[in-house]
Amino acid sequence: MAEVKGATFISLRTVTKQTSLNKGGTKGTPGMFESISINPDTIKKYSNMVGLISGGGVSYQDFVNNRLNKEAKDAGKDKSQLTFESGPRKWGTKVEGTNALVEHKGKNYLVLYCLANNKPIVEHKYNSKVFNINESRFDTWRKPERNEGDNQGTEKPIVVRDYNFESIREITLNKTTYKIVPDNA
Repeated sequence: MAEVKGATFISLRTVTKQTSLNKGGTKGTPGMFESISINPDTIKKYSNMVGLISGGGVSYQDFVNNRLNKEAKDAGKDKSQLTFESGPRKWGTKVEGTNALVEHKGKNYLVLYCLANNKPIVEHKYNSKVFNINESRFDTWRKPERNEGDNQGTEKPIVVRDYNFESIREITLNKTTYKIVPDNA
């Protein structure tokens, strides 16, 4: 974190559990495993992404207000008519001196601000094989899409992701790539 000054672009490679499919059925339908013998808890999500982290001076509220002002300027206005005020975090405690790290129940998380023009590259695997989670046969167990950033007033919301360091495989920061080996590897 000593290399992070203000807002800094980083790239990440992560491995997490999938969060798009429910384990159990809805409204009386059997669970996914009982119906098609696939346990959604064991589907892994592999992501490569670019985003911003904040070394301390720039907060989530600042990112959103900067986006509001940029969108207003792009629309030919001097300044946004809206001002965004963020509430407190719903979980975890910011590590002092940075907006990039959060501690929760003894684990550390990296706070990544995802920008609309940097779409992550995502692949799912089940039993170590590529798995298409978007197939229609999984619709019965699909969770509704989240409407992230609806309260920001932006056309392109600032999406925040908190990554447990155990799920991060690689971080590239200031042209240096750091490989992270999880404790359970």
